[in-house]
Amino acid sequence: MRKSNRAAAATVATLSALAAAIAFAAPQAGATVTSIRVEQGQSFGSSADARGTGCSYPITVNTEPGREVIVLDQIGDDPKNADYKQFQPNSVVADASGTARTTWTPTQKGPHKIVVLELLNDDDFDVYTLRNPMNVGTGVNLGPACAVLP
Repeated sequence: MRKSNRAAAATVATLSALAAAIAFAAPQAGATVTSIRVEQGQSFGSSADARGTGCSYPITVNTEPGREVIVLDQIGDDPKNADYKQFQPNSVVADASGTARTTWTPTQKGPHKIVVLELLNDDDFDVYTLRNPMNVGTGVNLGPACAVLP
């Protein structure tokens, strides 16, 4: 009888661990932003991911159709000490396909992250951000293209 109790306890422990792993891996209930994409445009420079100050880059956020999002530019690596700049317009609404579009024109050199606040209701929102920062160099706007200097 002892062996069957141990086997039952082991089975329950294994199932509990599996359920916990699935719960942690599941997306948040209110999470609807599925991607944030920053186009490089026609920028070129010393790095493969060249982006420069004073040059413009299209940003696409995929979410639910009709959902309003606010897009911010986080300047600096540490979110607590970073400088945040709002885009103009400061909020965009996703079209019927769930795509919200805006344009980013960085004004400062250094690491930047695009942060998206998805408005859920009056004062509630979810926060999404790109995982890796983008390094912005000095941009020389050449009209349709941008030369990026370190």
